[in-house]
Formats: sequence, C-alpha cells, structure tokens
Amino acid sequence: MLIKVQQEGNVYEIEAVKGKSLLAAAFEQEVPLDYKCQKGNCTRCRVELLTGQDAVNKPTPKEHTKLEDELSNGFRLACQTVPLNV
Repeated sequence: MLIKVQQEGNVYEIEAVKGKSLLAAAFEQEVPLDYKCQKGNCTRCRVELLTGQDAVNKPTPKEHTKLEDELSNGFRLACQTVPLNV
C-alpha cells in the first residue's frame, strides 16, 4: 500500500512496510523526508498524510504533545506513524 505524504510543500509516496514507521520505510526507499531525532521529540519529520489516514496507528502520546491541534488537520510525525494492515 502506498501512503502519500506532504512535507514542506513536497509530496512523497512511501510504500508501507509492516512494523516499520513511515520514516524508517522512507529511509529504506530513499524518500528524502527531513528528520533528526527519530524519537518524536524534535518534530522535524512532521508530515501531512494525504492518503492512508485509516491505515495507520492512532496518534501517540508524543504526537498529542508535539502536534496538538495539527493532528485533526492530518499532520503526523513520520517516526511515530506505523501502518497497521500491510
């Protein structure tokens, strides 16, 4: 399943990989997402999910803390977002 995300005006397609975050899958697929800590602390990997919202885990406590109201607008942290049914 392809999940389409937007980061800083760029749109990317990431092939979902079971048990791997979108950031980890993007890294393996050479999708150039911006990131730093890979732990949900810095928010550099913040993306807008354009497709696949129903196919990923619910927002994590870190995402609730870091993104707050942006979650309802489709934003997630790629390092915290994991596809569920691949």
